[in-house]
Amino acid sequence: MDLYLDFDHNSRRRRRGRRRGRRNRSRVPFVIGVIILLVVIVAGGIFAGRKYMAYRQQKAEEARKLAEARRVVTVMIPEGYSIDMIAKRLEKQGVFKADEFIKAAKNTDQYKNDFIKDIDPKKGTKYKLEGYLYPDTYKIYKSSKPEDLIQKMLDNFDKKYSALAKSYKGKRSMAEIMTIASMIEREASNMSERPMIAGVIENRLAAKMRLQIDPTVLYTTTNGLYNAKKVYYKDLKVKTVYNTYVMKGLPAGPICNPSDTAIKAAMHPKKHDYLYYRTDGSKKGTHIFTKTFDEHKNAKSTSTKDKNSTNSTNTTNSKS
Repeated sequence: MDLYLDFDHNSRRRRRGRRRGRRNRSRVPFVIGVIILLVVIVAGGIFAGRKYMAYRQQKAEEARKLAEARRVVTVMIPEGYSIDMIAKRLEKQGVFKADEFIKAAKNTDQYKNDFIKDIDPKKGTKYKLEGYLYPDTYKIYKSSKPEDLIQKMLDNFDKKYSALAKSYKGKRSMAEIMTIASMIEREASNMSERPMIAGVIENRLAAKMRLQIDPTVLYTTTNGLYNAKKVYYKDLKVKTVYNTYVMKGLPAGPICNPSDTAIKAAMHPKKHDYLYYRTDGSKKGTHIFTKTFDEHKNAKSTSTKDKNSTNSTNTTNSKS
């Protein structure tokens, strides 16, 4: 039997090609997987990086806001300012809104000072805390609320008044002292005359005379802002619990927040027989003091007088 071996070189090449094709096809999913993995890693890194940067930015913003909130603001409250004046000043300086400060001043139950309980405001009193927000320079945080500043002012008053009261031997209550001091503060710009004016107030009270002090009229007619330079005769007739041209005795309460010099004068009035005083027209803010109404009328004054107004810095313009 004859045997023939047929070597087909082409079929051998085809078999080798098929094996390479199978190997190549098996590599494709692996390569694709590697590419996908790399894409995921890169994308994840970018996402994580962005998220980290956003986190850092958020923390930086929070730190900035915290630093801004903890920034110290200096607030100066002038002597003789009323609550309304303080509120307006704070709003102008961008510290608090005026209505927010006034609202906080009216809500007296939130403050811890014991002396507040002893204040018994008369009917018609505008603010229970008028007179007790001590004028001074205060430091508060930018994030502070009006209540925070008011509490500081009350604490300061409590401390200052307690120190001054140690030398007081009179019988007047704190509310009476502060009411008298507030009138002195608005009446007397010359510090040396404050005990003298306090003496006139005490003398007129003892004689049951009306005090007739212009700022007690202005407190009502200007809504506590004292932005009018003159008191008109028509204003003297306005019936309020503050107008000392209408009522006898002390007004319902303080008409501003006085300084320690005014409080000292109210506690230690100078003893004399004067019942009247009027401005002498000088730039020093001094007055002419007299004992009788005739002397008061005849007292020379270089200050100008409007026919429809009283002489704004003069008081005690009548016998009663």
